[in-house]
Amino acid sequence: MNKLLILSLLTLSLSAQEFVSSSSFDSKTAKGTVVIEFWAEWNAGNQVDFLPSLKDCESYRVCIVKGADVQKKYKVTAIPTVIIFDNGVEQERFNPNIMMQLVATKKKVQKAIDNITLSKFQ
Repeated sequence: MNKLLILSLLTLSLSAQEFVSSSSFDSKTAKGTVVIEFWAEWNAGNQVDFLPSLKDCESYRVCIVKGADVQKKYKVTAIPTVIIFDNGVEQERFNPNIMMQLVATKKKVQKAIDNITLSKFQ
């Protein structure tokens, strides 16, 4: 039983998505490739769970209730919206469907990240 509890807690900690606030948003997205999910607790059932497992990037979540100014700045009108930044500049955006579910797959988001990374070597 204890082993199961420890394994469950470890799994939760590995898959937990770190939140970024309005005050730290610019510094978190300023350097490197960063994936941001615009999120709300009332739509948590449709949150994007694969972001922490993406390679060659950092990933964060912005709560649109607490970060309404960031939501407005990036004109996010539906959630979950995923935006990929490279050195503070928006490079790619993935929007949800009418059911408020992200249409893009992990593979599609990772491909966008890979393309950004490869473009630095061309």
